[in-house]
Amino acid sequence: MRPGPSVWPRPDCNLQPQSRCPNGTNPGRTYRFYTGTAVVPFGFGLSYTTFTYKIAQYPQNVISLEPVRKLLSETAAKGQLFPSLKSLYVPLAEYQVDVTNTGNYDADDVVLGFITPPDAGKDGVPLKYLFGFERVHVPRGKTVSVFLYPSLSDFTQVDVSGLRVPVPGDYMVEFGIPETQELGQGFAVHKIQVA
Repeated sequence: MRPGPSVWPRPDCNLQPQSRCPNGTNPGRTYRFYTGTAVVPFGFGLSYTTFTYKIAQYPQNVISLEPVRKLLSETAAKGQLFPSLKSLYVPLAEYQVDVTNTGNYDADDVVLGFITPPDAGKDGVPLKYLFGFERVHVPRGKTVSVFLYPSLSDFTQVDVSGLRVPVPGDYMVEFGIPETQELGQGFAVHKIQVA
């Protein structure tokens, strides 16, 4: 998944046997790690209409990682390395995104919520990751609200020793796909501070 050296020969090398070819470089895989230009961006979809997004409700203050620290501390006190998945998916913030159908046809839209963590793309940290999505039907000229909730796990990473740790810093929260704005797909972004 992550970018780095490959154990496989470069695909453009014509030497025989292929073991004489230098190894290639892995550019990273999926929207989380690939830095090149994708032929089709993750989450891309065509529609007969267009949408706009507006972030109507978002965290007004710094998001506290104290619930995450408490959960990880309680997990360690029990002698466990990993908290239960159920406890990690407790919402830590709430976003309301208003989706407006600006086109001529009634249609469905899938609102995708992404988080870009601090130091994205460095030392194994993903460029961004999907934290939530919801499909909604939006009649033409109307607006529908979607609520998405980043959870405790969205503000943690697994460190080099294999332990989950909270990660404070500035995060970017995106709704939609920036590469497809010119096609009329909705997009909105919000910066939050997590401490």
